Amino acid sequence: MFKSIVLGATALCASFASTAQADLSSDVAASLHLAGNGNAAPALNHQGQWWTHPKGCEYSRAGRGGEVVWYLIINTARPGCPAYIVSYSPYNDVY
Repeated sequence: MFKSIVLGATALCASFASTAQADLSSDVAASLHLAGNGNAAPALNHQGQWWTHPKGCEYSRAGRGGEVVWYLIINTARPGCPAYIVSYSPYNDVY
């Protein structure tokens, strides 16, 4: 009896956790931002690997050769932060 109660409570908690994550993902998914269009973005000459958005979201630098794209570290996501920020890209095939 106790084992089935514990298993039921665990399943219920897991369903709440996935629902909360889905809600946050939909808020964050609105999300391509080009640097310089009035949105918060790292300075074009920012040399570090990491950057923190004014809302507290954290980003990691990535991108193909000659490209700078900042990707959201998902466990720091907050509503209003883009999933990625393109600082510079000579490519027109992805964004």
